[in-house]
Amino acid sequence: MFHNKCKKGTGFYAIYHGSPENLGGFRMKRYLKNLPDLTGKRAVVTGYGGIGYAAAYAFAAKGASVILAGRTPRKGEAAAARIQSELPEADVIFEELDLADLDSVRDFARRMTERGGAVDLLMCIAGVMMPDGLQLTKQGFEMQFGVNYLGHYALTGLLLPLLRKGRDARVITVSSIANRPVKFDFADARGEHGYSASRSYAFSKLCCLMFAPAFQAHSDRAGWGVKAVAVHPGLARTQLFNRSRGFTMTLLQIIFTVFPFIRQSAGNASRPALYAASSPDAKPGGYYGPWFAAALGGPHKAATPGRAKNPKYREALWTLSEELTGIVYV
Repeated sequence: MFHNKCKKGTGFYAIYHGSPENLGGFRMKRYLKNLPDLTGKRAVVTGYGGIGYAAAYAFAAKGASVILAGRTPRKGEAAAARIQSELPEADVIFEELDLADLDSVRDFARRMTERGGAVDLLMCIAGVMMPDGLQLTKQGFEMQFGVNYLGHYALTGLLLPLLRKGRDARVITVSSIANRPVKFDFADARGEHGYSASRSYAFSKLCCLMFAPAFQAHSDRAGWGVKAVAVHPGLARTQLFNRSRGFTMTLLQIIFTVFPFIRQSAGNASRPALYAASSPDAKPGGYYGPWFAAALGGPHKAATPGRAKNPKYREALWTLSEELTGIVYV
């Protein structure tokens, strides 16, 4: 499945040796060889850069049929083409999906349903991080909450019938080590009562974490047969940190410039997500991240903040999600 002679700037070379997309990772080749075979499975991955690209490449390399989903066709098609050029036998395509627009989410799910078959893996990776000032989705939600969490909640619910047809189907949501907002306020769903980009980002990532055990509880009760696992990538070298000029982001950029070794490649940072998606040892409703200082290294059980353990908070979030999207899981 793997090619030792890789074309510079594409596919596995990008993950293993490094590229303009910062996808280098010296442990990825060995790690991918140890992943289970995924032949016959279909994976949907939101996001076509950084960790999303690394995960999609890994799935394709292990035999899965991969759908890369994102909002910019030019970039998404280029990412799919890079994977295809490195893995000629891979089955990977791009489909347009704007998580900031619930109408786009519904259109994507409709196309997937019309295509037929099952979805075995849903990787909810795409995200927004600390924009410059308050931004809203098409439906009027705070952008980070709307994209990072609510769009993925809607996508999972709409694809649930296909996931229920899947083989060992799993939904992976990506949280963050920055998932502890100073205050926990559902008003942050719309950026009300004052806006802080860093607080809203933390809130959105806490919601992503809370989703996994909440979904698992519903799946177990309803007999959906679908697992949900949350992960975080630690500190990764991705373009996500270069899209804002706010104080917090600027400070992080300075720290990463002075101490570049505290971040790992997007390829290495994808390992918790790949573990959650494929390992028989990944616990349903569990939470995994890098083992060293919660920032670097291979997948390990991650510490869950108290708010995410609270079933009342989880159910309140679930109810809010149903109300905001109009989507009830069945």
